[in-house]
Amino acid sequence: MGLVILCPGQGAQHAAMFATLTADPLAREVIEAASELVDLDLLRLETTVPGERLFDNAIAQPLVCAAALGAWHALSSRIDTPLAFAGYSIGELAAYGCAGALGFIDTLRLAQRRAALMDACARATGGMLALRGLNEAHVRVLCDGRDAAIAIANADDHFVVGGAHGVLEEIAERAAQQGAHTVRRLPVSIVSHTAALSDAASAFETVLGASGARDPDVPVLAGIDGSAIHGWPRAIQSLAAQLRQTIRWDLCTESAIERGATAFFELGPGAALSRMLQQSHPEIPARSFADFRSISGAARWIESVAY
Repeated sequence: MGLVILCPGQGAQHAAMFATLTADPLAREVIEAASELVDLDLLRLETTVPGERLFDNAIAQPLVCAAALGAWHALSSRIDTPLAFAGYSIGELAAYGCAGALGFIDTLRLAQRRAALMDACARATGGMLALRGLNEAHVRVLCDGRDAAIAIANADDHFVVGGAHGVLEEIAERAAQQGAHTVRRLPVSIVSHTAALSDAASAFETVLGASGARDPDVPVLAGIDGSAIHGWPRAIQSLAAQLRQTIRWDLCTESAIERGATAFFELGPGAALSRMLQQSHPEIPARSFADFRSISGAARWIESVAY
């Protein structure tokens, strides 16, 4: 089976993100456990959580993991074993939960701990800026000598820069003047995937080492370089390192294709990863759980393209 399962990061969470999953008992088990863990009714987010709070790390990270895990629990018994998993930022942790290295409650607890360590890293306060239309060398010049760095490389001309608020405003203005056709601030307040989170990365590595996780049943592609990880000791290094260094999502995509990917399926919430693949590799089918009204519809699509 040439299917690669994608677990997204933060940014697309919304009040109805669990609605499609409620009818499935396995998915509902994940949702109920996550509700208890974060002390929120995830099936009533529209009344229990103001919309802007869905983007707070402490809420967003376990919720994003819960959405991916719930979708996978619902789908996994209906499809064959995938070729690999890959996850974007916090999605990489969810990927290990889906791949069997962690139970879903342990995954959600680690997501909470990750968020807390990031929030406690005071020197990481700032923001993130999405840029499209400039190459990597150009973006690096914009960051050089400023309190900013490339946090995520999505494609040859698609980057996310992290830095102090004032610096990002300056970079945004210069990028627009120099030909960037997308210049957009992201709804986050932590400068992730840069050296600003070095302390959080070291602490999280210790937490992961004490987690009691096992080797994944299916390889997970490392966010920092796209390499296939088969053992938990290397997973610890990758999950910690991606907090303090650039995520190379472009390498994850290429690695998956080189390993034989014939289709990609994003577990949600949102469809950012599948849309990027549709743009960069239109010849390879890529869809998101968010595109479907039912679990069975998603499973049928996977069966039609990935065998």
